[in-house]
Amino acid sequence: MDFLRSTSDAASQSLSSELSYSEFSSIESKSEDPLAQLAKEVKQQPFTTNKSLRNSLERRQRALQQDQTQDQYLVFTSVPPAQSSRLSDDGSRTSKYCRFFYNVETGILIAKVMPNPAHELAIRSFDELISAELRTMNVHRDVRPVGSTTFTVGDWKKEADCSWAPASAIARPSFVVEVGLSESARQLSLDAYGWLVTYSSSVKLVITININRKDPEIILHRWELVPRGYGVLTRSSLSACRTAFLELSRTNNTTSVTGESYMNGTTTTTTQLDLLFDKIVGRPPHQPLERDFVIPGQELRTFAEDIWSAQSFL
Repeated sequence: MDFLRSTSDAASQSLSSELSYSEFSSIESKSEDPLAQLAKEVKQQPFTTNKSLRNSLERRQRALQQDQTQDQYLVFTSVPPAQSSRLSDDGSRTSKYCRFFYNVETGILIAKVMPNPAHELAIRSFDELISAELRTMNVHRDVRPVGSTTFTVGDWKKEADCSWAPASAIARPSFVVEVGLSESARQLSLDAYGWLVTYSSSVKLVITININRKDPEIILHRWELVPRGYGVLTRSSLSACRTAFLELSRTNNTTSVTGESYMNGTTTTTTQLDLLFDKIVGRPPHQPLERDFVIPGQELRTFAEDIWSAQSFL
């Protein structure tokens, strides 16, 4: 897959922190789980008290808002299970601006801090794009939005920014979306990889959305499981790969969408985001209205411009 070995020259120049193919290969070759790897790459803090942990999260949010740091991730060790549950509770103040991943065996807690309203807008807007497609195909009762519900994936209790699950298996999401800063591209990719390859995971498809804070630029990646080779297809015989890349950018008051997609053994240029029906709904399309999900270029441009307005670029 030559496409997976490189991104466009424009993206490489404009997004210096973008994950390269060689970096992705190093992720795949690790024997440990991707979230444990993510935790090792971030400075770890020992848990002391609930107040201290919450203060750390609030300080990081302020630092991100004031552009004093670009690091969205915090890692705490020896966190009691009850503390993790309180943080993830929908009524918790921290749950409004953080997503948590908690390892029940090691007590490691990873927190992803969302720095500003643009991130929340990206989550809501993408949710609306998927909801519109579900209704267009009249399958909105077959797939349910489950938001940032906490799911158990392997040894981790994990929250996505937004997610969907077949109505027949509401506790087993098939499709998740993760949003982050462009500077956190590697961590976000590890996050996507963790959703796909961790044992007991039901996720078949992940979209990551990297938002540049300094320029009007958004990078979308599609990640999914693809066969490693020939033979009987089981989860262990599948590999997580980045199969599409889209760059949304704006120059001279014009918003453009450029990208590449790898599907069915073919790499093509594209200006739209295609998502396989069966990986979201959990079955092949069989009714007249049913087809693969398509987010066209115009919808992506509107999506980007709404986010850039929230960032004061427009």
